[in-house]
Amino acid sequence: MKSKLYITRAIKISALFLAFLALMGVLQEYVLCHHDANRLRLDGFYIEDKGTIDVAMIGSSEMYCGVSPALAYENYGFTCYPYATASSTSAAMKTQIKEVQRTQSPKLIVIEINCFLYATDNEEKQSSIRNYIDNVPLNGNKIEYIETTPAVRELGRREFYFPIIKYHGVWDDFPAPWNKMVSRISQDNRGYTYLKGYKTTAQKLNVKEKVYNSQLPTDETRGELEPRYEEYLRDFLDFCKEQQYDNLLFVRFPHIVKKETYNRFTRSNTAFDIISQYGYRYINFERDANAMSYGVEDYYNFDHLNLYGSVKFTDYFGKILTEKYNIGKTQLDEENQKQWNESVAFWHKFYDYTDYRFKQNTANKKIELYETNDLINKVEAYAAKK
Repeated sequence: MKSKLYITRAIKISALFLAFLALMGVLQEYVLCHHDANRLRLDGFYIEDKGTIDVAMIGSSEMYCGVSPALAYENYGFTCYPYATASSTSAAMKTQIKEVQRTQSPKLIVIEINCFLYATDNEEKQSSIRNYIDNVPLNGNKIEYIETTPAVRELGRREFYFPIIKYHGVWDDFPAPWNKMVSRISQDNRGYTYLKGYKTTAQKLNVKEKVYNSQLPTDETRGELEPRYEEYLRDFLDFCKEQQYDNLLFVRFPHIVKKETYNRFTRSNTAFDIISQYGYRYINFERDANAMSYGVEDYYNFDHLNLYGSVKFTDYFGKILTEKYNIGKTQLDEENQKQWNESVAFWHKFYDYTDYRFKQNTANKKIELYETNDLINKVEAYAAKK
């Protein structure tokens, strides 16, 4: 009798423990966490059906501000998604590419090299680290990143395994995070996103200082990479060669280059030499006459294209990928075709709404626009009025 009692107690305790873990998992995933565009974007990538993304784009914010996946699909028929977060670190690149390979089977992985061009240290910046790894589901790749990244070890690995420890105080901010939390639940239930990770800002750059864009296509100046970042770049390239990744395209997206950022441009020329040594392809759009012809009105700040610039660049980049890199139309089943067609239809409504916000923004304030339930409702309401 006692043995049965002990077994019953053990079962009850185990069940209670499992229930507690499940509750903590839900709280950590949806409630007591840092809700922002990075979280929604990465979640959107993970809920895409496996084998449906032909072009994965990894790196930093240039990716999700510069290319509209829905527009690329409409114009050229291939699917793409920015698996990217703001100020992504060099240390995250291996994990990013492994996660893309784990969850999709892309024909091409586009890698923006911004993280290797810093003059100052981005590797220890907690926000840059957390923008990415906090939003990766727990698996072997995440564990390896946590265990092997020095900056994470210094900050404390426990909080990266259990972000709820870091963000338990977010409860005090409610109901402010409510919209993003509901948006996350909504897109999970829907099973896909409309904007496919795209984010923009309804703002036009005002420039008073001299810009160098017109002269960059013929500028061969080489600047030394910061030693630490050259080491990170070579280590990443060694890793890619060891893994026999042959479907990679390294890029430098267009920027407005001024005196303060010219040295970064010269470092990107040196990065080309290093990447070429490893036999990988590299396009430096800061040395592309077409991309450098975009005006300042196509940017919302010095480093990011706005809505109008991203439309131009999406079309240009899409043409390059189809004509020079043989990226054909993605083969999708009927359900996924329907989802991408819905994204295209929403994109056009989103474009009209964002264009309206530009025109109403006479003070040229920073108005960020990315996929939340609130934005979806506003876009649909605006479209209904037209």
